[in-house]
Amino acid sequence: MHLKTSIVATGSAMPERRIPNSYFLDRTFLNEDGSPMTKPVEEIVAKLEQITGIKERGYIPETGDSVPLMAEACENAIATWGQDRNKIDGIIVGHNAGNMLEGRQGFHTVPNMAALLKHRLGITNHECFAYDILFGCPGWVQGVIQAHQALQAGDATNVLVVGIEVASRLLDPYDLDSMILADGCGAAIVSATEQEGAGIISYATFSHALDDISCIYLDRSYNKDWDDPTLFKMNGKDVYKYATVWVPEVIKKALDKAGLNASDVDMFLFHQANGKMLHAFANNLARMYDLEGLSFEGKIPVTIPFTGNTSVATVPTMLDLILKGNLEGYRIEPGMTVVFASVGAGMHCNALVYRF
Repeated sequence: MHLKTSIVATGSAMPERRIPNSYFLDRTFLNEDGSPMTKPVEEIVAKLEQITGIKERGYIPETGDSVPLMAEACENAIATWGQDRNKIDGIIVGHNAGNMLEGRQGFHTVPNMAALLKHRLGITNHECFAYDILFGCPGWVQGVIQAHQALQAGDATNVLVVGIEVASRLLDPYDLDSMILADGCGAAIVSATEQEGAGIISYATFSHALDDISCIYLDRSYNKDWDDPTLFKMNGKDVYKYATVWVPEVIKKALDKAGLNASDVDMFLFHQANGKMLHAFANNLARMYDLEGLSFEGKIPVTIPFTGNTSVATVPTMLDLILKGNLEGYRIEPGMTVVFASVGAGMHCNALVYRF
């Protein structure tokens, strides 16, 4: 029997430290040239909540690094799986900035995050490869695609794929975009199985890296007196334009490869950048199939109001919440066709079609 690539367990971890929008009311937000924004801070915070839908988000503690959050999500997935962790023969970790140490001492990539994770989990199988992937927000989806390729090539049997984001230590407090990003981690164990019908059906990936290369980047604070060259920056309008054009395109390519169209999809797990963008993805996709007006009621889960934008952790965290009955109003049943899709710095975007 031809082996399928199946998601056999999931896990996630969200920081206990909750950051409501009121946390930002004592901020002084600056323009790019360093001048103060003229609107009252209350109006700025309320407008961002209206646009993004974010009401709160999680940050890890001020002490410690990224590893505990990553390990918690993975221990959760391994417990759900219920098998010996040494049966894991591959680890792929998607992230953006390596291990974020206390203060502003992040960007530690040696040893790599997957090695740190393997050590923390106590996996002693030396044939278990452990590597990182830097692919922006779509990193976890791309990690699943790479795990699928390893499984189908016979190079692994069970691969742990992780998406970890600790953005709280990358933020410029003088930039209103600092209210968007948050911390979180999601994980899945992807295995080669003989399960009839279920598993990965198709996928597609785009990397443009042309004029869009400057949509999301790292740079200095808007406060010219703060000397930190590696803070998160985003040209929001350009990101929105890229995402709403190319995410539907990459989904269509993946669906076309599977012989499906937008009406065949039971649920879309979209990267959560802002609420408005999610429905633009779906509506633009429907138009590509001449299905304008297609109802997406109950098909687009939303987590951004309470998670914020957790970047590479977004899709796996949402999947785990749904599979474990922790996202009200959404359930994934056997036989459902689900699309995972993400977009982020590069610019990159990808989509994966999966049948449960």
